[in-house]
Amino acid sequence: MKAIYQDYISLLKCFVHNTAPANREKVDYDKLIHLAGINSTEGIVNYVLLKAPEIVDTQYHKYMSRQCRLQIAGLSHRAQQMNILSAKLDEQGIDHLLFKGYVVKEYYTVPELRTFGDIDFVIRKEDRKRCHELMMTLGYETRCDWEPVYSYSKGSEYYEIHTDVMEIDVSDKADYKSYFSHIWEYTLANNHAHAHEFTPEFHFLYLLTHIAKHISTSGAGIRMYLDIAFFIKHFGDTIDWGWISEELKKLQFQDFANMVLTAVQEWFDISGPLPLKEISADTMEDFLDFTIEGGIFGKYGRDKNVIFLKEQNRSEAEVSKFKTLMFRIFPPVSSLKFRYSYLQKCPWLLPAAWVHRIVGNPGSWKRYLHHVRGIANADTEEALRLKKLYREIGL
Repeated sequence: MKAIYQDYISLLKCFVHNTAPANREKVDYDKLIHLAGINSTEGIVNYVLLKAPEIVDTQYHKYMSRQCRLQIAGLSHRAQQMNILSAKLDEQGIDHLLFKGYVVKEYYTVPELRTFGDIDFVIRKEDRKRCHELMMTLGYETRCDWEPVYSYSKGSEYYEIHTDVMEIDVSDKADYKSYFSHIWEYTLANNHAHAHEFTPEFHFLYLLTHIAKHISTSGAGIRMYLDIAFFIKHFGDTIDWGWISEELKKLQFQDFANMVLTAVQEWFDISGPLPLKEISADTMEDFLDFTIEGGIFGKYGRDKNVIFLKEQNRSEAEVSKFKTLMFRIFPPVSSLKFRYSYLQKCPWLLPAAWVHRIVGNPGSWKRYLHHVRGIANADTEEALRLKKLYREIGL
C-alpha cells in the first residue's frame, strides 16, 4: 500500500472508531487533503486531525477547523430543508421513501460530515404529477427529466426524485432491475405518516448494489465503503444477516459482497457479519488503488469512455469499439425502457425514444457527440485491464 494511502486510510479508521490519530512522520498533508477532497471526505479527515493538533502544522490546523465548520453548517442547513420538504410531501399525502446518504448519515460518528451532492428519495409512479406540481409551487427549478429520475434545485438544495431505484443491471448474473422493482414491500414508516425508509436488511442489499452500479458505470469512492462500515457498526447482530445471505444468493452477489466486506474489514477494522473468503493481496491492492484514485464516483483523472467500452463488452473476451459506438448512438429497447416507460408497452417507438432523449434534454446532443469521439479514441488495453479487475471483484 502506498504510504499516502496508508495515512489516509488510517485517518478514516480513526473516524469510524472515534479515536485520535497517531503521530506519523513525513505526512504529505497537501496530498492527503487532495485525496480527501476528491473522495468527498475532507471534513472527516479534518475532524480527525483536529483531535491531535500537535501533529499538524498551524496553517493546516486553521484550514481544517474552518472547513469542518463550513461543512457541518452547510449540511445541517440542507438536512433541515429536507425535513421541511418531507413535511410538505406529508401534507399532500405523497408517500416518499428516504434512502442512501440521507439515511446512512445518521449512523456516522458526526452525521453532518457525511457529505451528499444531492438528496434522493422515491415516490410512487402515480404521485409523479402531484409531486412535480408541489415542487413547482415551492419554487424549485426542474434540472433534469430522465424518467424515472427527476431532478430539482433551489439555492444549495438539490433533489433527485425517483420512481424506480435500479435502472440498469449491474452485471449479467441476475435481473437486478426486476428484483428492485418491489421496493415498497420492504419499507418502514418514518417520522411522518407518508415518509418511509427501507428495512435495514433490504437497505443493506441496496447499498451493496448501488456500489456495484457506480462501479459498473465509472467507479465508487471510499465514502461508499464508509457507509457500509457505519451500517454494520450501527446494526451489528440486530438484523437478519441470514436473510441477507439468502438474498445475495438469489442476486448471485456473494462474490461482490465478499469483496466489499473484506475491504471494510481490512481498511476500517470492521468485521464482516458474513463468512468471508480470502482475497489475494494483489487484488486488494488493485481494488484500493481503483477506489481511491478515481475519487467519489470514479471519474477523477479517469477516462469514462474506457469504462463504457469495458461495460458494453462485458461478456466478450475482447472489446469492440464499433459495437460500443452503435450502442451509444442507437441504444436498444432494453436500455431505454426504464427511462421511457412508453417503450414497455410500445417497443416499436424506439426511434422516437432516440429523438426524445436528445430533444427532451437540451444541450445533450453535444455530450453525445463528445462521448462518441471519446469512445473512438479510448484505450482498449486499459479496458481489458478493467475487465480483469471486475471479474476478480465479482462483477
